Amino acid sequence: MRALCVAVLIGLCATAYGQGGAAPASSTTPRHLLAGVKAFKAQHYEEALVELRIVARAADAPDDLAFYLGPTLYKLGRYQDALGVFLGSKASRDTLTEFYLAQTYYRLALYRSARAVFVDLRTRGLGPALDAAAGEYVAEIDRGYARRPAPVVVEAYVAQGLALSDARLAAAYLDEGRQVDELAGTHRAEEIGWQLAQRYVALGDSARARPILEPIAAGHGAHAAEAADMLAKLP
Repeated sequence: MRALCVAVLIGLCATAYGQGGAAPASSTTPRHLLAGVKAFKAQHYEEALVELRIVARAADAPDDLAFYLGPTLYKLGRYQDALGVFLGSKASRDTLTEFYLAQTYYRLALYRSARAVFVDLRTRGLGPALDAAAGEYVAEIDRGYARRPAPVVVEAYVAQGLALSDARLAAAYLDEGRQVDELAGTHRAEEIGWQLAQRYVALGDSARARPILEPIAAGHGAHAAEAADMLAKLP
């Protein structure tokens, strides 16, 4: 699988500026991007990160920088940083990036989120090697949740989500907590949903915030009025 990843990285790097987004002639961004991908290929991940950080700061950084930067951070074991890059990317996701995203979720013990991405990838179609690997991940996660999770597991995800200042990462942990809450039967959906919706609103993600806020606003819980007010302000 490593050879496949590297081949795709090199190929996309060569065409990153060839589809309607050519860099200025004086730009050094393509050179740093290529140097970063070559370092990645050589498994010199720290060197790759230095080059890709230079690209990230450039005004002409490609929209799909997450395709290069995310896997590099993953290889360095900087999983929260990698997740932030993947979730913050505005580029259309591709199969390999999605696979790395799923693996990153898994490494962070965000197992329900990882499972959802792996299942979606398999539904859309993967090559034999990646499909088999995704299947193994899904099977392992299912074995782990063969029994109802303890309430302390839900609490751990929620506590981590509340502790994180980065709204994207906080939302990832809170969403995991909400999914595990459904399995655990701890009935904290409204409480967790309220915290999660606030993070989505902070990110400007009304599409995700709205379906969470609507049932809270329609109910009689502690956050009903606040949820209704927040809903009224959504674009």
